[in-house]
Amino acid sequence: MNRMNRSFGLLPLALNALFAAASGCAKKGDPVQDALERIVKAARARDAQAVAEKLAPDFRDAEGEDSIAVTATLRRYFAAYEIIDVKIRDLEIERAPESARARFVAELSGQQRKIGGLDRFFPSAAAYRFDLRLAPDGDRWKVAWASWEVVAVR
Repeated sequence: MNRMNRSFGLLPLALNALFAAASGCAKKGDPVQDALERIVKAARARDAQAVAEKLAPDFRDAEGEDSIAVTATLRRYFAAYEIIDVKIRDLEIERAPESARARFVAELSGQQRKIGGLDRFFPSAAAYRFDLRLAPDGDRWKVAWASWEVVAVR
């Protein structure tokens, strides 16, 4: 997958994983759902640093990128959009005492900024299949690993 499509997937990672929990797909008081809700809130505010704080200290994606790389990518993509919307479907959460796995399809749409032709470089809509691993970090759960693949770009 080319770097642009791979990087664009990080935005939905932040938005999508936790939007699912915010929409009531997990149990109330569930630490996995709480983690997802925190990420969604930060992503909706387009706050890359707040999203990065929801990643585990040893976070890695399937390509080996760490949280510093993810944060830099999120800053670029958040800056490229005025509005971001996310819809989650096919959410599955598997839980264990010290880990959780969340799999879903995230549909992302947004209004790109029209500054300097940015709207030509960023898609207005895309869908991604995500696989996240979450782990406890103190009294909260954080995303420890993530992979994604492009399903559709428009």
